[in-house]
Amino acid sequence: MYERCLNEAERILASDRDVIVAAKKLWNEVEEAGKRMGFDVPKFPDFSAMLEGDPRFEFLPLHKTVTEYLEDPLPHEDSPDESEMEQLGFFSGDRVKLRNVQLNPQILGTIIRSKVDRTMNALAKAWDMRPEGDRATEDQLLEILARTQKLQREVKKTFSDKRMSLLEQSLAKRKKTGKRRTSPKKARPVPRKKTRPGKVAAGKTVTRKKSKGRKR
Repeated sequence: MYERCLNEAERILASDRDVIVAAKKLWNEVEEAGKRMGFDVPKFPDFSAMLEGDPRFEFLPLHKTVTEYLEDPLPHEDSPDESEMEQLGFFSGDRVKLRNVQLNPQILGTIIRSKVDRTMNALAKAWDMRPEGDRATEDQLLEILARTQKLQREVKKTFSDKRMSLLEQSLAKRKKTGKRRTSPKKARPVPRKKTRPGKVAAGKTVTRKKSKGRKR
């Protein structure tokens, strides 16, 4: 019944630069596609269960310790804070990726750059929605924007496609040399020991022939 829904989820994940995507974000996008194209999309808990049970997807559940939960509790669904964060592109909860996509330095670099860019965009939106006449808030936002902009430049330089490609090549070479070093050596044939004349090999008995005497 929901095969089209899962196919759409696979298509969206394949085109998402983040590779590892929040399940809630994916559900929102599939739900929008369902409204446009006329197919049913289940509620979010059922959608998550479908992703977890489908072999095409690798489901990454969010595990929180008691301490982490007390310090950063998960917001209730439909709470104002969560809705505002989701509008800015930040989603909490479980993650999902396509199982056939292997993480490598280039993909990880793209993910990191995308996260920082999204943070910068969110801060820019926060600046546009800043309260008028609040000089303290403006100064605080400007300081955060300046630091994030600096971080954005450093991340783009450190995790550039060129550097990540070189790192991937270096790791591939190291992997190959490691395989060569650990390859088993062929056993050399052990030469047989030659027995000296007059000596008998262990475990063997030699019977001498009696010499025939001359007839008188």
